[in-house]
Amino acid sequence: MQNWTQLVLLLIAAVASGVLLMRNTDDDDDQSSSGRLGLGYYMTSAELVVIGEDGQTRYRVRTENAKQNTESDTIVLDQVFVEYDPLSSIPWELRANTGHIPPERNIIELSGDVVAETHDENDTPIVIRTDFLELDTDTYVAETDHRVTIDYATNSVSATGLRAYFKEDRLQLLADVNGSFTPTTIN
Repeated sequence: MQNWTQLVLLLIAAVASGVLLMRNTDDDDDQSSSGRLGLGYYMTSAELVVIGEDGQTRYRVRTENAKQNTESDTIVLDQVFVEYDPLSSIPWELRANTGHIPPERNIIELSGDVVAETHDENDTPIVIRTDFLELDTDTYVAETDHRVTIDYATNSVSATGLRAYFKEDRLQLLADVNGSFTPTTIN
């Protein structure tokens, strides 16, 4: 299986090569007066498409800005949107203000107004809200030890900590679970 982090690093290498080529064609005076970039790369309106071993799209990560922190090799994302491929039978989309992709791990750490939502048009959407969520893109499991709220129709549940098994479409609340449910009549 192709590691999507390696795909990102390949993209980084391509961008860096282009930058170096452009910088080397400038005059020597321009080179000496220009500062260092300080970033491994910087992209705007970026989309990362991760392909599985079968050649099918597994998921997409879209972001307004992506930049690499050269000290930690972490990829920093602004206004992140993660969508699993509709053919993968994983009906979840995630969005957040920021994201971090640590080096050599298939993890996306989402923070700031994190929302995970089902997008099955035949069902009432389930909406999860929290301020931090760690998504393991290999296992399709997301988890947090922060406060979460889950809304479904007119029902709401809050808890401290969550483990979401997106592939199994199953949620596990970890502690301090409270909820309010509106009774419905069955005809």
